Amino acid sequence: MYETGQHIRVLAIDIGGTKIAAALVDGAGSVLSRGRVATPVSDDPTALVEAVDGVAQQVLGAAGAAIADVRAVGVSSAGIIDTREGVAVFSPNVPSLRRTPLRNMISERLGKPVQLGNDATLAALGEWQFGLRRSVSDMVYVTVSTGIGGGIIAGGELIEGSCGAAGEVGHMIIEVNGPECPCGRHGCWESLASGRALAERTALRIEEGEASSIAELVGGDLGKIDAQLVSIAAQQGDALAKEMIATTAYYVGVGLANLINIFNPSLILIGGGLTKIGEALLGPAAAVAKERAYVADACDVEIRRALLGDDSPLLGAAALAMKGIA
Repeated sequence: MYETGQHIRVLAIDIGGTKIAAALVDGAGSVLSRGRVATPVSDDPTALVEAVDGVAQQVLGAAGAAIADVRAVGVSSAGIIDTREGVAVFSPNVPSLRRTPLRNMISERLGKPVQLGNDATLAALGEWQFGLRRSVSDMVYVTVSTGIGGGIIAGGELIEGSCGAAGEVGHMIIEVNGPECPCGRHGCWESLASGRALAERTALRIEEGEASSIAELVGGDLGKIDAQLVSIAAQQGDALAKEMIATTAYYVGVGLANLINIFNPSLILIGGGLTKIGEALLGPAAAVAKERAYVADACDVEIRRALLGDDSPLLGAAALAMKGIA
């Protein structure tokens, strides 16, 4: 059960590769104060926990509150999270998270009970709890950004898996002999449909001699190409940029079709930086998904942008903290 109500106060923390964001949240999902600090560039988990403590104090101070006013703490983190043991098993962009007992370390530091989960999984929980207000029973949340992650609500419950690592949708195989993924495997959805994949595919085509205004936008340094630049070039009419976005939309759609077949959701919410490309990406992706999904003829699915924007994982962490309050 979730304990809700405006009198409830929980601390939500989102640990990413470059920043740690935090918020004080009430039981209705209203953010009372915010803070952020840089993620320490260190393989020492103690430095990370100190940074978490620092941003927690920042948030409490901004709200004129003390840690005694907080009922619980929810923490979202990128990477593989063993939620049963409270251990961050691996996070590719946070070197201090290597089988780190993060839940206990933060709990001991703050003196409060802590709930820990994967950021994309908790983003699904945040969208469902505070965006949709639990108005659907079956939904999938997908974040398409530098990488791809996701979370699944089925029968009104968050699917966590045997050790809390469910929802790693970015690493389902789309092409058996596809490009190498940052995870080290080949043909993952992330290696084909993410912002990183879009940038790398575009850079390769230009390197092979394709004419594009993108080369001018980056001053000839192809390593500076990112999804945002490709989107800008497409809006300016660049043919290659339009083609690359169309290719990415196709791969996004293929992955969504698989999720529709497996989970039969009534709703798919798509968040993450790549959604800023807008209808040029999301429209074709939704069309491909519905065309290729086996169950689409029998069961309609709505595909649209996420509701909470960048706050999805933070509010998911808050929802998880509330769920843990006895």
